[in-house]
Amino acid sequence: MSDYSPGPLRAPTLAPGASGATGQGSGSRSFLSRLSSVASVAARDEDEEMSEGPKSKIFTDDELVPGPEMNDVQKLGQALSKERGTPAILDWEAELVGLLLDKLEQQGKMMTTLRADPSTSEEEHFRLVLVQTEMERGKWLIRSYVRARLHKIEKFAQYIAATPEMHSRLSGAELSHARRYADLVGQHYSSSVLDSLPDWLRRLDEGGAVPMVAQPNLAQPVLVYIRQDCGEIALEGDEVAELTKGSTHLVRYDLVERWVQLGWAEVL
Repeated sequence: MSDYSPGPLRAPTLAPGASGATGQGSGSRSFLSRLSSVASVAARDEDEEMSEGPKSKIFTDDELVPGPEMNDVQKLGQALSKERGTPAILDWEAELVGLLLDKLEQQGKMMTTLRADPSTSEEEHFRLVLVQTEMERGKWLIRSYVRARLHKIEKFAQYIAATPEMHSRLSGAELSHARRYADLVGQHYSSSVLDSLPDWLRRLDEGGAVPMVAQPNLAQPVLVYIRQDCGEIALEGDEVAELTKGSTHLVRYDLVERWVQLGWAEVL
């Protein structure tokens, strides 16, 4: 499965010397400065309505243009790659997803305000279309990340529900869904097959040579790129592999699981 890693959310920048708008008043200001002004008004209105609630971070001029500090989208792209490339479900990126959703919501409000402004020029409307396209790319990335996790949750629902160590990796909604899904699957098995079997054959357990409850195969091979020196790992036989920075390896996931979770190794 190919991974799509969209670039950072950004607004198109004006060419040198261009005003970005025509007309008088607010229409003569640059496009980014108008976005900043609308953001300030939106933030003030929100503070008045929810003075006791948490304040949401909004886009600034520096965040709307490409820059090294705007790396949250890239981080979520890496999280999506890890989630798709690893057999086990990883920790839920709550802070990162929440930050992106908040920024998308705030920028959507700014877009609505500028579109309704009669002083917005035709050129600015075209630029708003480009900004909307970048927002859709960010939304696609969030949806893909959630769907990748949902696929694993439903595949290993019974194992996740019965393993307390896995609960901390899921969000509250994900854990609730895993438990309900496991209950539904168990009821379906009972009504369609298990109720017709003797009592000693009705139980779904993990004993025996072949586990009856699906669980992640941690011995699955993964392709990893080493971002920091991780030392040596023992392979089959007497062989060892040196995980040096900048190297790429095809190894079993359980051998590099902790390095992947720490971010020292990136799943390709």
